[in-house]
Amino acid sequence: MKRTHKEVKHSILKVLSDSKDHAYGDIELKANTNWQTVRDHCEDLELVNAVTITNDRIKITKYGLELLKKLGK
Repeated sequence: MKRTHKEVKHSILKVLSDSKDHAYGDIELKANTNWQTVRDHCEDLELVNAVTITNDRIKITKYGLELLKKLGK
């Protein structure tokens, strides 16, 4: 069964919650989803300032950590 957008974004934010820079491939393995899906969701999260993307490296922001707590499970 496919995961919802909310579940995918939650798993991406969970991977990024260690506050380190991550590459798309790293997130792909840890979140168990396709790199293109990771890229698309990270771009969406960047629009709401939950993550920053520089040179194909993704890092969570303070707002992203707050969002992760709100999404919580």
